[in-house]
Amino acid sequence: MSKKTVNLGLELVNEEIDNALELYPEEPYRTIFASPELRQKLINYVMSGLQGFLPSTEDKSNRPAKETIPYRSLELRLHVENYVHWGIEYILETNPDSIAHAIAQESLPGYTPSYWFN
Repeated sequence: MSKKTVNLGLELVNEEIDNALELYPEEPYRTIFASPELRQKLINYVMSGLQGFLPSTEDKSNRPAKETIPYRSLELRLHVENYVHWGIEYILETNPDSIAHAIAQESLPGYTPSYWFN
């Protein structure tokens, strides 16, 4: 994937994550995904699902081509939106320790449980 594709893909993914999280309650969803670690896991999940879906922005002669990502495409947005929702569920199921830590950090901003340092 070219750098331009990745940048546009990240922009789209972040926008769709923000849109999706608006549909969920503040607690615990938005609190959990305010954690940089969990947000990055969600971004990685969604981006991995987009591989092959985002076209290359260079042609075979290595000359930059026009932007070919259908950024405003309804089909692309729906695809990303589905992966965001699937990713939210996947992250919640597979990261209970990180989720507990994110919630503890939010509820007690200066507090870090001692078991996180073991």
